[in-house]
Amino acid sequence: MKKKKWRAEKDGGGFGVLKLGEKPEQLPDKAFISLTRGEGLNIFQLVINQALTLLVMQQMKKSTGLLYAELHGELKDRRGNGQTMTVWDGKRMGQFRNHHSHGFAMKFFTWVIHRKNTKTYYLTYSADGSIPSLLEARDILKAHGKFYDGGKLARRASPPKIQAD
Repeated sequence: MKKKKWRAEKDGGGFGVLKLGEKPEQLPDKAFISLTRGEGLNIFQLVINQALTLLVMQQMKKSTGLLYAELHGELKDRRGNGQTMTVWDGKRMGQFRNHHSHGFAMKFFTWVIHRKNTKTYYLTYSADGSIPSLLEARDILKAHGKFYDGGKLARRASPPKIQAD
């Protein structure tokens, strides 16, 4: 098995993207995609986010079932936005999500990110055979993701419908 490594790339907008693994050309039938996005994070929130992200990145390298991951961040007007996309084979994300660094990060980070200054989105859905681009993922999250505005649940998730062949 090939060892997974993180690599940094520039996206079309000039912002940095960290990628783990190679984007698969073909996805398994039971693949699904998990997306998260936080908007409007202040400097304090960004520092904590970065520390927790570094811990989770190490766990991701060892996770079986993780096919591909992208982490994107940008800073505008002293506010940060961050977006994560992971692509999983089958139902292995549950074990990753609830244990080790990620489990700790979820519990700890909730009180940090769900504040009056932030908007957050979460969505996990069955893949339709393709992996969205960075901008497509953002649009999918904003249209279908579980949405917290200022720390209050504003909308539940409504995963996109898979097109039948």
